[in-house]
Amino acid sequence: MVGAGGRSVSITVIDFEEGEEVRIYENLDQVGELTPNRSLWVDVQSDDVAELSQVAAAFDFHELTVEDCLTPGHFPKIDDYGSYLFILLRGLKSWGEVEEVWEEEEEDGGSGEEKAEQESYTRKIAIFLSKNLIVTYRRREVAWLDALVRKAQAKPEATLAEGTEGVAHRVIDVLTDRFLRGLGFFENVVESFEDVALEKPEEFEVQELFEVKRELVYLRQVARNQRSIISQLASDPTLISDSQRRRYFKDIDDHNVAIVRGLDKQIQAAISIRDSYLAVANIRLGDTMRILTVITTITAPLNLLVGLYGMNFTVIPLLGNPNGFWFVLGAMLLVGILMLLYFRKKRWI
Repeated sequence: MVGAGGRSVSITVIDFEEGEEVRIYENLDQVGELTPNRSLWVDVQSDDVAELSQVAAAFDFHELTVEDCLTPGHFPKIDDYGSYLFILLRGLKSWGEVEEVWEEEEEDGGSGEEKAEQESYTRKIAIFLSKNLIVTYRRREVAWLDALVRKAQAKPEATLAEGTEGVAHRVIDVLTDRFLRGLGFFENVVESFEDVALEKPEEFEVQELFEVKRELVYLRQVARNQRSIISQLASDPTLISDSQRRRYFKDIDDHNVAIVRGLDKQIQAAISIRDSYLAVANIRLGDTMRILTVITTITAPLNLLVGLYGMNFTVIPLLGNPNGFWFVLGAMLLVGILMLLYFRKKRWI
């Protein structure tokens, strides 16, 4: 469906009640009132503030949650509003999307329009969670979340039987697993920088490595924030009432630990590549300076000799000798050769 201003709006309501068939709506007007045995999963995709405000008004969500949902680049957070939990998470985009962003940034050379880096590689997912209601919200299409919604429609007994907390666990679990797998893209990028730095240092772009490191640092901050949120869900009975469900959130927390450690490893690898490249560059610069120093040292006495014979005196040794030029030239060559042999003996060159 299309919202105000022609913007794309997608609302899917999955109505599941114990002992009843699952009902699917595409309009909130069809929902009616919630009952203790009835639960809803409302999935919303929209960047229209009016549409999101309508959803918030229908379920009595606080206006600040609407603002957080529509704020670009908002970091992960969790707020307890008493009757429901509001959770903001950031999922890593698919490899294809991340690669496309990476290629666009390479083509722009960093001089294109400024993008919010938080929106470049990650996508925000908002979750409103209560005992009988879960609302998932995203501004743009998220393929894996659409797949979960379709699976819930096709096989509700496998997805919805464990209630809203079970749905929330499944959404967060898939988000975390895809985040962990998606880090392989950045691992490949860091390895490619390492190969170039060692094999073709003249083609190495240290500025691009700095950009990768900056993105990895941002992703690590996101992962740390999300780990804090999931740790709360895994340990606080006021947030997740089912003790068995909290055990499953603890498993997700373990995956987040792996994400943070993986990002730490990649950041350290990027720093090591940078340091190695700078060390190699300094060695190459030292070699160049040594060669220039040798050349300067050899030419210094030769310049002195040429300067002496350029003085305006009437009596200069060999001045009137027809072979004087060749004697002086031979002396200059001999001095240069002797100095080169001396430098070689001292292993300066």
